[in-house]
Amino acid sequence: MQVDALRALVAIQKEGSINSVAKSMGKSPSQVGVWLSMLEADLGLELINREGYKAQLTIDGEIIARHANDTLTHLSEIDKKITESGVAENKKLNIAMLDVLPITPFNEALWQLNRLNSDLSLDIQYLSTTKTLQGIENGIVDFGVVFFHGSVYTRVSSRLIGYAEIVTVVSPNHPLADIQSTFNTDDIGSHLQLLPQSYLGFGIDQISKFSENYWLMNSIEMTLALLQKGIGWAELPYYCVEPYLKSGQLVQLKARGESPLWWPLQMVWQKHRPIDKNAAWLINKFSSPKPGLAISGIALP
Repeated sequence: MQVDALRALVAIQKEGSINSVAKSMGKSPSQVGVWLSMLEADLGLELINREGYKAQLTIDGEIIARHANDTLTHLSEIDKKITESGVAENKKLNIAMLDVLPITPFNEALWQLNRLNSDLSLDIQYLSTTKTLQGIENGIVDFGVVFFHGSVYTRVSSRLIGYAEIVTVVSPNHPLADIQSTFNTDDIGSHLQLLPQSYLGFGIDQISKFSENYWLMNSIEMTLALLQKGIGWAELPYYCVEPYLKSGQLVQLKARGESPLWWPLQMVWQKHRPIDKNAAWLINKFSSPKPGLAISGIALP
């Protein structure tokens, strides 16, 4: 029985919507729905009444949710004790990040960490979501920041820390820039897409890749340079392209009938292993965003 399924069941009791629960957990509604269906199958009970986007616990669901809440509390206490038991402080911290993340809030946090521990050596790498998660599982990476991932990594703990607004951009000289109002996937699917390698592991085939004609980019700087030359289009975080939009070097295309697109950002670290105190400090730092430290857009309370 998956712990995530129990968390989702307890959250349904509070949220009353699978979509709301999925957003708070940084997962897709379909993934949360699968967890809950598997839990019902395991227990042989109907736990949820589903009506469209709404969801309400049955009587059996209410009983199981109460027990689940107690179980999750105990697990949280165990996890905290494991974390606080700690290991000897490492002199080196291996950090993995996405190259499309805004560096300013991380600069501030790492500078504060350096002042707290001037002997600490940092190894910071730009890795894709998949490689970061694999590095966490293998003990190569101590702490990482990734986009939401739909895959199950049983040895990885994650925590939602914010959202990044994703926008579609092209050069003013690109043929797509002639679209006066909004576009649909057919409009952009026939044009070259520049796809950041950072998105690998982030449901690339279902979420990110709209064109069969795409270049996989391992540098955000190269992606922006090609876009400005009128080569291809891309979906990028707004904070990456804001200066170029304001200067007119790039233009934003808006998808027809869709609201603004937000991708969840998660911290990840190895589960059930004493955490180095420096990594624990970063986790606590980003768990309570303050003004100027929030990652992007919507900061969680």
